[in-house]
Amino acid sequence: MSAAHQSIEDEHDKLTEVQFAAFLGTTVAALRTRRFRKQIPEGVWIKLGRETIYSKRRYDEWLENQWTCPPGWKSSATPSVSASPGTEDVAAKHFRFPSRKKASRLHPDCVLR
Repeated sequence: MSAAHQSIEDEHDKLTEVQFAAFLGTTVAALRTRRFRKQIPEGVWIKLGRETIYSKRRYDEWLENQWTCPPGWKSSATPSVSASPGTEDVAAKHFRFPSRKKASRLHPDCVLR
């Protein structure tokens, strides 16, 4: 890759707060909130004076690292030992949400007429 081509990519990699919010399809206020809540790590953005600059490349790298792969998908994963018949694996159970409680009915004296 030529130096000129790399320079052009670097120019398009760095975005202002307004440009990065548009890139993500969100507002500047929502972007600031995500930054203050540490939902976007400090390595993705840098404060230069009063301006905040974001790196698309670093954001993409960080976002890619957020993916978690099931152990079976990794080629270096060692096969797991299966449980003996009749034993339950707690992690294999499906999580169930508790049933919703039905709303109580109002006493006839409380009903507005």
